[in-house]
Amino acid sequence: MSPQTPDQETTALMGAVTAPATHDLMNVLAIINEHAGLLSDLLHLKGNGDLSPEQLGKSIAAIETQVARGRGLLSHLNRLAHAPDPGPLGPTDAGIALEEIVALTQRHFHGRITAPVPSVSMPCEPVKLRLLLFRLLEAASHPAQAQETPVTPELTGATFSITFQGHGPVDLSEPLCSLAQGLGGTLTCHHHSLCLTLTHG
Repeated sequence: MSPQTPDQETTALMGAVTAPATHDLMNVLAIINEHAGLLSDLLHLKGNGDLSPEQLGKSIAAIETQVARGRGLLSHLNRLAHAPDPGPLGPTDAGIALEEIVALTQRHFHGRITAPVPSVSMPCEPVKLRLLLFRLLEAASHPAQAQETPVTPELTGATFSITFQGHGPVDLSEPLCSLAQGLGGTLTCHHHSLCLTLTHG
């Protein structure tokens, strides 16, 4: 396969990230619709004196949960859509970019952020950073097994590191290393994990 141009990489990233997110949004709407139908049934039962406050409360809580989930997904999608706005020199918030990619690819990669995510402004191209985070999460995860992929961010002084914990041997490919270097970062591989180190300030 021939190397992709930057525009092709950007297009591929947008498709790979938005496809599972929009699928999740469809699930959100389906669940809301299901519980709305249940509420309608419960209201019809009210005339017979069979309206259960517990059932009513559960359906309302389920709808509220899905609305919050949908709002979160749309917020991340909106940020992703505006990621190119700063231009090729950035800056971009690496913490927000990490949360965004993990949230939008949850359906496929099952990423779980294991520590508080700091706000870290980086002088690098926003879309390329997201592409690298996506590729690292992809390399560490095992979608077919639906296993959780721990992602650990850590800010120490001017160094921001993100560790992607895999479930088996992971490869440190040349394209990933080159992408990291182009962003002013470095990649290291330790057994089953990949670690991206970025310097800010």
